[in-house]
Amino acid sequence: MVRIPACHAGGRGFESRPLRQDPSKARWRASRISVAVAFRQTARMTIRAYYVEDAALAQLDVAMRLYFGGEEKDLLSVITLAGAAEEVFGKLLKARKNLEPSLETIKKAVVEMHQHISLDGEPITPREVADRANRARNRLKHWSADEGDMLKLDPAEEARDMLNRAMDNYWMLEQKLTSAMERFYRETHGRRGG
Repeated sequence: MVRIPACHAGGRGFESRPLRQDPSKARWRASRISVAVAFRQTARMTIRAYYVEDAALAQLDVAMRLYFGGEEKDLLSVITLAGAAEEVFGKLLKARKNLEPSLETIKKAVVEMHQHISLDGEPITPREVADRANRARNRLKHWSADEGDMLKLDPAEEARDMLNRAMDNYWMLEQKLTSAMERFYRETHGRRGG
């Protein structure tokens, strides 16, 4: 009996055979195919146009519905959606009316109060205030090896803060509130007077 190695073995045991093609050309060909497939899929998609303010208002509306969701409250999604709306309304407020968004006002107030009280003698920067104000939202959107896998926060408090900031910016931008915003304000701030 004569043993003949398999044609692809080449007498080298179980090692893979060398590639017949240049790997850089194979990568280029694969990426070209991916782009072609993606383009065909995009061509079949229904593209719609939205005003950014309307999209932000829709996000805030969903955040409000989730906040009032009874036992099924999804406060982490409230933080993310309200945070996105807050940021868009803030940028529109600055661009359209040259007014400072809610977060800018908060940063200035906290820095000034910290300087006045000077609890530890160390100044606090506006950036530190912003980082603290946005910590929950940013941790929900971005993972960092430095911060690990565990997210620690008070979801109800963070959701209320983000909803309040988004509403503040929307109010300054449009001088009106939706019925959901009015309900949120009444229930979280209570009726005063009367």
